[in-house]
Amino acid sequence: MRRGETQATRSDPFYHWPRFTTIERILTQISAQPLGQLTRFSKETWSPENHNTSTFFYIEIGGVDRFTAAVTANEIPVADAPSRARMKVRTGDIIVSLTRPHHGSIALIKKEHHGCIASTGFAIIRNIDETQISKEYLVHTLRSSICLDQMLRRSSGGNYPAITEEELANIKIPVPPAEIQCRLVAELDPARVQRDQSLAEAESLLASIDSYVLELLAILPHQDPRRVFAVRRDQVSSRLDADYHSPQFQRLRRAIENGNYPSKYLSELVVFMRSGFAAGRRDQALGGEPAVPHLRPLNLSAWGELSIDKTKSVPASSVKPDDYLVHGEVLFNNTNSAEWVGKSGVYDLETPCACSNHMTRISLKPGIDPYFIAALLNAFRGIGYFSALSTFFNNQAGINTATLAELRVPVPSETVQKAIAKEVVQRKAKAMRLRTHAENIWQEALSHFEQQLLHGGIT
Repeated sequence: MRRGETQATRSDPFYHWPRFTTIERILTQISAQPLGQLTRFSKETWSPENHNTSTFFYIEIGGVDRFTAAVTANEIPVADAPSRARMKVRTGDIIVSLTRPHHGSIALIKKEHHGCIASTGFAIIRNIDETQISKEYLVHTLRSSICLDQMLRRSSGGNYPAITEEELANIKIPVPPAEIQCRLVAELDPARVQRDQSLAEAESLLASIDSYVLELLAILPHQDPRRVFAVRRDQVSSRLDADYHSPQFQRLRRAIENGNYPSKYLSELVVFMRSGFAAGRRDQALGGEPAVPHLRPLNLSAWGELSIDKTKSVPASSVKPDDYLVHGEVLFNNTNSAEWVGKSGVYDLETPCACSNHMTRISLKPGIDPYFIAALLNAFRGIGYFSALSTFFNNQAGINTATLAELRVPVPSETVQKAIAKEVVQRKAKAMRLRTHAENIWQEALSHFEQQLLHGGIT
C-alpha cells in the first residue's frame, strides 16, 4: 500500500486489503456510481402507540433468507413489539441489513409485505432513480460479492461488523445501459426457476418427516380449529392453560398413553438431561488461542441438522471436561421464539464442541436410538406441542428440564426405532443433495452475472 493510496478517514490495514482495492480499481474503470446518487433512504417510521389493531407484521433481520432473498414477516402483538420494530416498508423498497451486511440479508419488498414493520437494523432504500437503474437489477447487484465486499470493507465493529447508512451510500454500483440491465436480470431467471424447484422438492421432503414419524407411531392428531371447548376440573389441576388442554393435544396425549407402543416419561429413558453453559460476548475466544465451538440454537436447523459454520467459540481453558458434548447426545433447543422451541438434533460432529445454556443435552440409555428421539421431538415441535408446553418471558418461550422430563413419549422396540431413524436420515440426506444442487446452479449463474458486472455487461 502506497502512502498516497490511504484515505485520511481510513488508514487501517483491513480497509486497504488487496481484495477490496482491486474491486475499487475495477469499479472506477467502468465508471460505477455511488449508491447514494441512485437512491434515497426512507426515514418513515412506525409507532406502536398509533397502531389501530392488536397485532402487526414484523420483519427481523433473520426473516430475510440470505440464499433466496425471500422475506418472512411474523405476526406479533403490538404490546410485545420489540424496540427495534420501527421502520415501515412499502412495495418496491429494498431492505439491506446494516448488521453484518456482507451476509447478504437484502431483499426487494413485494406487495404481500406492503406496510410491514422492519427492524431498525435495516436500511430502507426507496426513491430509486429508475431512469438510471431498475429495482430488480439493483437488488441482484447489491447481493453480489462485488457489493457485499464493499459493505464489509466499510463496516466497523470487530466480531459484529455493522455499516452506517452514510457508508452504505458510498458503495459503488455498476450502471450499464438499461437494455443490458434487463438482459442480465433475465439471464438469471432460468437458474432461479431450477433453484426454486430443487428447494421446493427439498422442503417437501423435510416437511413430510413429522407426519411420517407420528403416523407410523399412530399418534398423529388431527387439526382442530375450535377455540372454545370444555375440560374437566380434575384435568386442569396441574396446568391451567388453554393451549395445553386444546382438543388436538388432548388427543395426542391419549394416543401416546393408549397407543400401539408402551409410553414412558422422557426422564425414564435418559442417563441425564442438563443445559449447557452461558457465554456472552466477553466470554468468547479471541484469535490465536485454543478454542472450542460453542453450539447455539442458530447452529441447529429447523430439521435437526447441526453445523458449526460461523459459530462462536469459547477459550478451551474455560471448558470443563464434562462440558464437552458426547457423540449420540440429543441437543434440544430449550429457549427461542415459540415456533422454534424444541428443534432437536443428534451431536455427531467430529469437532469437539460445547453448547450454550439455551440447549439441553439429553444422554440416552442403551436401547434408545438418539436419531429416533430427535425425530420425535422435532415432530412434536412441528405440530406446535412444545409451543403449548412452553412458558414465556421477555418475548421468548422456554421449556425447562423439569417439564421436558415429564414429557410422555411412545417407546417402540429398538428395531422400530432404528427403522424410523433410518428413513428420517435418508430423507434428510436426499433433501441436502437437492439443496446442494440448487446452490450450485444459483452460484454458477451469480458468478456469470458478477463477471459481466465487472465488464460492463459485455460477455
